Amino acid sequence: MQVIIYDSDRLRLSTLSRDLRESGLSNTAVSSMNELRKTIRKKTFDIMILDESAFGLLDQFKKEHGEVPIIVVADRNTVMSYERAIFAGIAGLLLRPYRHDFLQKVVDKAIKRRNEIMCNRQTVLSLRWKVQVLQTLNEVVQAINSSLMPKEILNTIMEKAAELIKAEGWSVLLLNETTNELVFEAASGKAGKKLLGMRLTIGQGVAGWVARYGKSLIVPDVTKDPRFYSGVDKKTKFTTKSVLCVPMKSSDRIIGVVEVVNKIGGEPFTQDDFEIFENVVAHLTIALEKATMYRKMEEASQIDDLTQLYNTRYCNQYLDNFLLERKETRGIISLIFLDIDFFKLVDDNFGHLVGSETLKIVGERMSQVVRKNDVIVRYGGDEYIVLLPNTAKKTAAIIAERIRKAICREPFYAFGNKKFNISITSGVATYPDDAKTRDELVGKADRAMYEGKMSGRNKVVLA
Repeated sequence: MQVIIYDSDRLRLSTLSRDLRESGLSNTAVSSMNELRKTIRKKTFDIMILDESAFGLLDQFKKEHGEVPIIVVADRNTVMSYERAIFAGIAGLLLRPYRHDFLQKVVDKAIKRRNEIMCNRQTVLSLRWKVQVLQTLNEVVQAINSSLMPKEILNTIMEKAAELIKAEGWSVLLLNETTNELVFEAASGKAGKKLLGMRLTIGQGVAGWVARYGKSLIVPDVTKDPRFYSGVDKKTKFTTKSVLCVPMKSSDRIIGVVEVVNKIGGEPFTQDDFEIFENVVAHLTIALEKATMYRKMEEASQIDDLTQLYNTRYCNQYLDNFLLERKETRGIISLIFLDIDFFKLVDDNFGHLVGSETLKIVGERMSQVVRKNDVIVRYGGDEYIVLLPNTAKKTAAIIAERIRKAICREPFYAFGNKKFNISITSGVATYPDDAKTRDELVGKADRAMYEGKMSGRNKVVLA
């Protein structure tokens, strides 16, 4: 307990200070009101013991230092308003001359009050903290429910977690099962941007250890832990001091790790931080699984079951998005609409199984000759579309001819090793030169293809 005592009479002040020290209480003694004010502004005290001459300032002291019990010391013949003293909330009244045991009794009462005040304060702080934790977890759940984009989920949840735990930085590493490496997928701050894409082997560094053993870990001082890998700090010019790292588990399978670094203020991460962070990471794992599942379902709904090419739904979405973004990028897009010539004869002569296999092989041959960013779509039946972003009509025509030759060059096979050949007819249109809307672009290429059908087939026709 830190006690400050005030009395303008230096002899009485010295005596009281000595008596308090004999009771085991260190104290600071001041003999002027000005010195009293300065001292209590600079330092926090647990008890104030003030001479009756400071009685007029009790209201001010209680207002400014309401959690500090005040004991007033007065002469026995002093005329004092006890009603005002009670209203001011003084913790005790000590009348001179006093016995040492009575001094001890009054001080013990003030100490008890101070302890009760601090206990109540700690309870309030604890309740506020729990409310803040619940609010953050509620925001985490809201983030999970409001987004299905993995990167967006990672950033939203981790920013809230780092703010709650009061960490300087955070990072999320996901396991690449093909290479068996941890890859930095998201991280905070300027140093975090340098982390993105960096890799750690399983067992390397604190994160690698957590991924290998599937156990959470608090490292209060990385300089004293041999598991810490300093290579990341060297590349990012960041100084890691302490780490709290938690594994991401899905059905007892490690899918990644999440870590926060450097508690703000310099102290190590606590058990409370540990429990909160594990809770947040559990929510984060669920969110990523949900987003991944949705993404797989979304991809499945955009893929043609037979050819494994994109379907009409994806084609329409792609064109809509491209045309929307064109307002800023001013990009162009060409579209090849192609159809297999006399495909009905394949079904009639060799059966639908051969026909289905032929459609698959046509898609494969197209994939071998288009460019990396070109998009192949099975539009329906034996019709295909190729989307060529940022491609002029002249270049699109060259690619269409390349596709035509690739499909015609090699024969197709039916049962009994029977061979047959097929050809295709293509129409090419370009946005915005030939069309202003998605449907108009598809329609223009379709009509160009139809013209090719009417004029002999096995050719490329430009809109």
